[in-house]
Amino acid sequence: MRVLFELLTEELPAKELLNINDSLLCAVLDRHNIDYQSASVYFTPRRIAAIINCKEFTKQQNQKIFGPPKNVCFDKDNKPTKALLSFLEKNNANIDECFFENTSKGTYACVFAKQTQKLVKELLCGIFSEFLSSIPFEKQMRWGSGDFVFLRPVHNLVLLADNEVIECSLFGKPSVSYTFGHRFLACHKIDLISKDYKEELKKHYVIVDQHTRQSIIKDSLEKLSNAQKRYVLDEDLLNEVVNLVEYPNCLEGTFEEEFLKLPQEVLISSMKANQKYFYSLNNGKLTNKFCIVSNMITDDDSVIVKGNERVLRARFRDAAFFYEEDLKVKLSDLVDKLKHMLFHKKLGSMYDRVERLVELTKKIASDIGADVDVAQRAAYLSKADLLTHMVYEFPEVQGIMGSIIAKKQSEKELVANCIYEQYLPKDEVYPKTKEGIALSLADKFDLIVGGMIADLKPSGNKDPYGLRRAALSIIKIALNTKLNFNIKDIVEFSANLYDKQGISQLNSVSQTLEFIKVRFINMFEEHSQIVKAVVEVDFSDIYDAFLKIEALKDFYTQSNEENLYSIKRVFNIVPDSFKKIDVDRELFVFSEESKFFEFVGSLKQNLEKFLQTKDYLSYLKNMIDNNIISSFFDNVLIMDKDEKIKNNRLALLNNYKQLVLKVADFKYLNI
Repeated sequence: MRVLFELLTEELPAKELLNINDSLLCAVLDRHNIDYQSASVYFTPRRIAAIINCKEFTKQQNQKIFGPPKNVCFDKDNKPTKALLSFLEKNNANIDECFFENTSKGTYACVFAKQTQKLVKELLCGIFSEFLSSIPFEKQMRWGSGDFVFLRPVHNLVLLADNEVIECSLFGKPSVSYTFGHRFLACHKIDLISKDYKEELKKHYVIVDQHTRQSIIKDSLEKLSNAQKRYVLDEDLLNEVVNLVEYPNCLEGTFEEEFLKLPQEVLISSMKANQKYFYSLNNGKLTNKFCIVSNMITDDDSVIVKGNERVLRARFRDAAFFYEEDLKVKLSDLVDKLKHMLFHKKLGSMYDRVERLVELTKKIASDIGADVDVAQRAAYLSKADLLTHMVYEFPEVQGIMGSIIAKKQSEKELVANCIYEQYLPKDEVYPKTKEGIALSLADKFDLIVGGMIADLKPSGNKDPYGLRRAALSIIKIALNTKLNFNIKDIVEFSANLYDKQGISQLNSVSQTLEFIKVRFINMFEEHSQIVKAVVEVDFSDIYDAFLKIEALKDFYTQSNEENLYSIKRVFNIVPDSFKKIDVDRELFVFSEESKFFEFVGSLKQNLEKFLQTKDYLSYLKNMIDNNIISSFFDNVLIMDKDEKIKNNRLALLNNYKQLVLKVADFKYLNI
């Protein structure tokens, strides 16, 4: 059976459409036991559609049903009792289909009862209602009398199964067998009975498949490229533009070369963010050619091109004016005016934030060996460009604009670079200078600590203040730069800066550290056991934790199970609450105790060099001496009846455990 669904709406927000995918529909179909061969979801700016190929009935499923306990199923002559026979009759089963299963409460009689198959047509309306509800749209709206809530007002509903209209009503619209084409090029009714949905809509200037629209745009950009220019395939822009048009028509426009004197980041930002144009480069430099993805086809495309050129020309003239005006004002003169710009009502002004950044950047710069004076100067000027005309008009160029103005106003080049690098990493571009790294880290630590103080923690898929992104950026910077810095010290320092400004920072330190740790664990989800074994012991240094994880992964895969278990056994025996490490040799009974004591003593002397060089794999390998450890456990009873001897042996093992804990806690490992 072939099922067709389409919801026709007002123009849908392009970015919201990215939340729709096949897996959402498949999940609903699976919950309803639909036996389907394929299920595809399509979307355009005006419609959400799906095509399903499935069986007419739901899957035949067997449900295990528990009956009476085994001890009441047969009498003394081993004949079925009334209790068993009643159970079988109730579930339409015979004695041969009965079996027994052990449970925590005992052994019970069981049968597999075949569930009644349902007609899929009767489920379709509910399935698509559930599918639409499962899409994680951020903002929805009401319309008309306000009875319905969806992304945008709904105009039409199609629900067909093998050319039969399935009775359904969604958002006040009854299901019909027709839809409408392109809003301007073919806005009349299109009957879909016995028609190929995608092909029929294509005839009416609607390309339903988003992947096809994407391919058309990619191919067009390639055709427009030549030796003098190459169009940049910006994936984020592509994904957005695909959802702005139903019938993409790629056209090339030109702007005056005089505008190329402006910083190219500003021009690119204007074309991408405001006009949704693709830009072209020649050897890394912007050209005056751009690509418009139009949703219209006319007899004369030059009309569309000229209209877009006129709009872009006006924006660039505004940008040129703003740029010249911003160069007239020194960045340092703008800093004091940040007192009148609110950062957050609970966290003070943007000037308060700058004051914190100056001190926090100084600390981090000192920790990682950066030029403190350069880093502090960059931190002082870091937010000044927020008050420029350019950033007000084009928010995407914050940092970039500050860096450009700083260079023009004879600030040190390193200071100017730092101002730009504070917003990195972005698109796998990382800060290159230590001073830029210090400022970038300070910016993100201050944001997260402030977020915890103001109770701005993300919930679900919402993170309006970018705290998750900030935490991931800190982790990525640490791993990319391979720098060691103590995040606990930095977070405590940052919290104290808020405290000095009269902003209470209760619990913000522990919350911030936990927030970053959770992001780190999620990054290495496929090795969660190993990651937890490391970070639950010590997560004060991100890169150091990463080195320990890599070493533990290698040790885990290279070592035999006996070696791993010998360490794990120590962790199983010595409880976390046991703190004693003083060992009394006079209480030793067996020679194996002395040998183990000497072995631990030699480890304390020899392992320190591996910690200093961060060679954690060698450290772990040297923890193993199978003869000594195995012999100890084979011949020594740890839990001796004599309390002193028992505690002494636990203390001996605890010394060994504490050495292992300098790398990882083996209680988190399944061995």
